[in-house]
Amino acid sequence: MSQAKVDKRKYEKVHRKEIEKKRKIKTAVICIVVALAIGAFVGVPVGISIYKSIPKFVGDSSLGAFITTYIDDNYSAELESFGTTTEAAETTEAEDEVEQAVEDALGAELESVDVEDLTEE
Repeated sequence: MSQAKVDKRKYEKVHRKEIEKKRKIKTAVICIVVALAIGAFVGVPVGISIYKSIPKFVGDSSLGAFITTYIDDNYSAELESFGTTTEAAETTEAEDEVEQAVEDALGAELESVDVEDLTEE
């Protein structure tokens, strides 16, 4: 045997534990990379086909339209009377507050003016 081969064998014999540890780590990394590649190669097409085969649920816009139609068909009378009562009460309260504020500022009561009188002139 040549001297180079002898030196190589002596080095391998002395550093056998480190060499074996590096070989095991390299083998484990290769196995993990191959497993990920196979998983991606098989999993992506399978996942896409499963996703496409799942039935689609009702979208937001059609769901909102359905709810609106359902409420209009079944509860429109109750909602209209409730809404107008609330709006009328709020409007009356707001008008009273404005009149009261103006009267306080002027120090006298205001005359009632009809809108029709203003438009005729």
